[in-house]
Amino acid sequence: MKILILKFLQFVLLLIFYGRYTIAEKTTQEAKKTYIVHMDKFNMPKSFSDHLSWYDSSLKSVSDSEEMLYTYNHVAHEFSIRLTFQEAETLSKQLGILYVMPEVRYELHTTRTPQFLGLDKATTLFPASKQQSQVVIRVLDTGVWPELQSLDDTGLGPVLSGWKGKCEIGTNFNSSSCNRKLVGARFFTNGAML
Repeated sequence: MKILILKFLQFVLLLIFYGRYTIAEKTTQEAKKTYIVHMDKFNMPKSFSDHLSWYDSSLKSVSDSEEMLYTYNHVAHEFSIRLTFQEAETLSKQLGILYVMPEVRYELHTTRTPQFLGLDKATTLFPASKQQSQVVIRVLDTGVWPELQSLDDTGLGPVLSGWKGKCEIGTNFNSSSCNRKLVGARFFTNGAML
């Protein structure tokens, strides 16, 4: 009788071990990562009234449970999403999708961009003219330090009246830290690799 009970317990333990291994294997295969999906805005089917509907339809064709983390439509037509590798592969084959790229975490290379790029006052990109004003440089960064001298707004005029950016509160960042040089700062954490 004892041998029968021992064999039964061994069988139960084996089932538990096998079940945990199978679940772990499935979880590994289905691990989700953040992806950027770049769309060809000129290839939007006429059946969609706007780009967001198109993005949503493309996404729903590969995943019922996921929602877009962010959408981008000024510089590029993209959205970010958390998907499994297989979902990303399937999505990348759809008409109108230029590429599906996994999120990449970049490390800081420099805090002295002009010197890093080899720019100085003697060799500027634009000659001294009115063309160099009214230029907005868009940078997606992992952080900003408003106390840096390079962000001092002394001597600058008012922020352009057409500026539509925002200065949001974020971790260790107060919206009052923005000024006439640091005219916008947003806080994006959905899907971030922290």
